[in-house]
Amino acid sequence: MKIYTFPKSRSLRVLWVLEELGVSSYDTIRVDLLNDNPSITSPHSRGKVPFMIDGDISIEETSAICLYLCEKYPKKSFYSTDLKERAIINSWLSFALTDLESPIWNLLKQLMFIPEEKRSLELVNYFKKESEKVINQLKFDESFEWIAGNSFTLADIFMSHTLLWAKFGGVNISPAINDYINRATNRVSYLKAQEKNNQ
Repeated sequence: MKIYTFPKSRSLRVLWVLEELGVSSYDTIRVDLLNDNPSITSPHSRGKVPFMIDGDISIEETSAICLYLCEKYPKKSFYSTDLKERAIINSWLSFALTDLESPIWNLLKQLMFIPEEKRSLELVNYFKKESEKVINQLKFDESFEWIAGNSFTLADIFMSHTLLWAKFGGVNISPAINDYINRATNRVSYLKAQEKNNQ
């Protein structure tokens, strides 16, 4: 199995899933993503990461890869086979990939990929306010240890990683959300995935 990666990108989520599932038989290939004349490119149809090759199966897009891995290496506590529990996980996945990620990713694009002298302060402020608005809508069930229940699941990877992006972007977050981010990113699986993703 090969995973095409780039530091500080969504490829971290794929590696995090692999580590949570206890899969060790994979190789990472770092793509020259920001190089005008790259020596290593991603097979992704739009040149992005992550991209996965598993035998004769090739998959692009983060969520599709992660779901494939959950189905190939089933672990009930991580991606439940129970219909009701999986529906809750999928609801959080959908929220993370749409409402939550959209303003946060647009904010980070302004802050990370546009030179400061060309950056639009108006857009930065707009996306920061939109990010704060959607984060303020989050309601954690205090009886749960994690976002979808008492087990760490696929939803926690997508939610905590996106909220970490918000934190990097200077978005105001509550102590409860900050604690959630810290608990998720202190997991051994995250630390291993981050190390491999940054190689």
